This record gives sequence, structure tokens and C-alpha cells, in this order.
Amino acid sequence: GDDGRPLKGHADELIISAEQVGDELLVIATGEGQATHWGQFTRLAHVVINLVDGSVKGTVVFTAANGDQLFADIDGVPTGSPSTVGGTYTFTGGTGRFNGASGTAEFVGVIASDGIHITVAFEGTIQY
Repeated sequence: GDDGRPLKGHADELIISAEQVGDELLVIATGEGQATHWGQFTRLAHVVINLVDGSVKGTVVFTAANGDQLFADIDGVPTGSPSTVGGTYTFTGGTGRFNGASGTAEFVGVIASDGIHITVAFEGTIQY
């Protein structure tokens, strides 16, 4: 069986929408980056930030250069600095070569001082 491939990547994201609803901030961010095995990719994330505890939950779609898409759930928490979030991507499938993908990756996201740009680094294991 496939025991999974090591995965390491990074991305630069831009928040394109942020809307507060009660104690939650609904954020949409788009970005691009590079990862092992995939090469260049773009990504679109929809996340909900809990303004009380700083936790982050949501989904992200990675799109490879050939159009194959990889889906992941995002689960994160603040890591000590208000501008840094750490957590886990859980891969939930995708299209093309990512059909049936699984695995997890740990990520760290750092929000720039402008509050709009985010740099993300991630590393883990993926099966597809």
C-alpha cells in the first residue's frame, strides 16, 4: 500500500473578504505557493475565526497547475503571538490525481502587519 508521501510547502495568501458575524469573523483568502510533488499551486480558503478564543476552522482547496484539486479541512489555534496561527490540514479528497486523497499536514500561518497578507508553511504526509 501507499504509506504516504512527505509533503512540504509554502504559500502567500491575501485576504479578499472579511465579515464579522457576532463573535465570528468569516474570512476568504486566496493565494499561491509551491509544494513537493505538486509544484506550483493556487489556493482558496474559507475560514471562520472565533474572536473569543482565536480558533480557526474552515476549508481550503489547493489547485495544481494542471487543474487537479485537493481539498482539506483547517483546524487551528493561536500559537502565542496574536498574528500567528498553528494547526492541522486534514486532506479530504479531491479531483484528478488527488481523488481519494488523505493524510494530514501541520501548518503555521503568520498574518502580516497590514492584516491582509498571510504567509503559510506546512509539512506532513499525504496519500493519493
